Amino acid sequence: MKKPKKEEKPLSGAQEAYEWLQILIVALVTIILVFTFVGRIIGVDGSSMYPTLHHGDMLLLQSVGYEPKQGDVVVLTKAFRDVDGPIVKRVIAVGGQTVDIDYDAGTVAVDGQVLDEPSIGLHPSNIEGLRGVMHDLIADGNSIVLVDHDTEILRDADWLIEMGPGAGENGGTILTQGTVEQVAQSPASRIGPFLADLHTLSARTRTPEAELFALGTITLRTRAIHTVKPLEVRLPKGRLIAVTGVSGSGKTTLVLESLIPALEAAAKGEALPAHVESITAPGIAQVKLIDATPIGINVRSTVATYANVHDELRKIYARSPLAREKGYKAGDFSYNTGRLRCPGCDGTGTISLDIQFLPDVEITCPDCGGSRYQKDAAALYRTRKDGTQAESLPRLMEMSVDEALAACADLKLVASRLQTLSSLGLGYLTLGEATPSLSGGEAQRLKLASEMGKGQADTVFVFDEPTIGLHPLDVRTLLGVFQRLIDSGATVVVIEHDLDVIRNADYLVDLGPGGGESGGRIVACGTPEQVAADPASITGKYLHL
Repeated sequence: MKKPKKEEKPLSGAQEAYEWLQILIVALVTIILVFTFVGRIIGVDGSSMYPTLHHGDMLLLQSVGYEPKQGDVVVLTKAFRDVDGPIVKRVIAVGGQTVDIDYDAGTVAVDGQVLDEPSIGLHPSNIEGLRGVMHDLIADGNSIVLVDHDTEILRDADWLIEMGPGAGENGGTILTQGTVEQVAQSPASRIGPFLADLHTLSARTRTPEAELFALGTITLRTRAIHTVKPLEVRLPKGRLIAVTGVSGSGKTTLVLESLIPALEAAAKGEALPAHVESITAPGIAQVKLIDATPIGINVRSTVATYANVHDELRKIYARSPLAREKGYKAGDFSYNTGRLRCPGCDGTGTISLDIQFLPDVEITCPDCGGSRYQKDAAALYRTRKDGTQAESLPRLMEMSVDEALAACADLKLVASRLQTLSSLGLGYLTLGEATPSLSGGEAQRLKLASEMGKGQADTVFVFDEPTIGLHPLDVRTLLGVFQRLIDSGATVVVIEHDLDVIRNADYLVDLGPGGGESGGRIVACGTPEQVAADPASITGKYLHL
């Protein structure tokens, strides 16, 4: 016998209104997403199918070293405002750089531009082009707010605002503001001496030319690949080597696609890459690429866990009298599975709020306040050797590296590892900071922490633009790190545009002369002085030695 069909109850007025509201919200969000994120493909060839690039767009492309050719396409997003006529905002992404420009249709637009470190990854010759574009924008009535570290760009500013004095908790205040001349002369300024050219001298003692190859030679021969011609390059072992050249000149192909895989294959006794004819690297057993890729995606990975500080601290706190009395082991202090981790956020320090129709929002866990531990962990203390009570482990995780270094001065192994982080210029990071949130430069230096203090005579370290986002003072710290690696016997190869690093290198390999088909050759090699004296080198003319 069939059951009678259940009658559907009619929706109440409130329920029906709520459903219509949901439909309306979905429709509005869809319209906003379409108009905000859907771009157009603009053809460079000026065909009837695609409109031609605006002259300002062409200038921007050229300023970062890209010359549009027949048939090339560039993705542009478009939005409109009708305040003083239709203003089209074009966001052009070129080589990882994003530049915002507003143009008014038919009249000069008085508008504001915010550029966040536009000099990142640019050769000094490209920076000249970028400076020209900014001057053109100002001449058209625009105002530019610029965040940058490059002193060549900063010297063009009409007004400077310097934040500091340090990073993290040690920053956040205005040190000085004024014209370039005023900031350069201010005793409170940390960028001032670099603007005044007082800090462009050598930051390390370079190896004399006659001794460059005294420790041995790495020789690489390659066939043509991409736009790079057949090459033969000799690199001195145990030195700081900078590979330079304009954008697209072949630096990545030479180092990342040729040198690294060839050294790895030779060390393992495997076949060389097809485009590599030969490599000789006596005594080299390993090559390590220290790049700016994020350190994992696990939010439970923190500065303390990555630097092998957390494991040691867990063992120490598990030996405290109260922890032993309560039966806690080292594993109980783990973010991942420990009994003391916060149950509200499962040891991540944050919780995710699911907001309908919008992306999830991450907020600090209200139960643990971001400490990742439940309240019981805050009551577990250790006693220092002098009898004083030290901070709890959750409190330590809230400290910066430098603060924790002082708090753990009586713990030899922990203090040694924290001192390494501090010497790498990472003293401002908090121990509990998630590693996926670190900047590229911070990630590079953190990866180096485990390499410091070892004999490295059999190792080649490769750094891909390690100065990205670094203040000139941080560049000095980085050069000190390179020197420590070299003192331990390592060979350090750096792909770089930063002039301070290039000037302080023992040996340069300059590719070019241009980018793409106009590059791919070794234009000059030798000491910075030799490259600076070579008229064929574009890099050389900016060294000013």
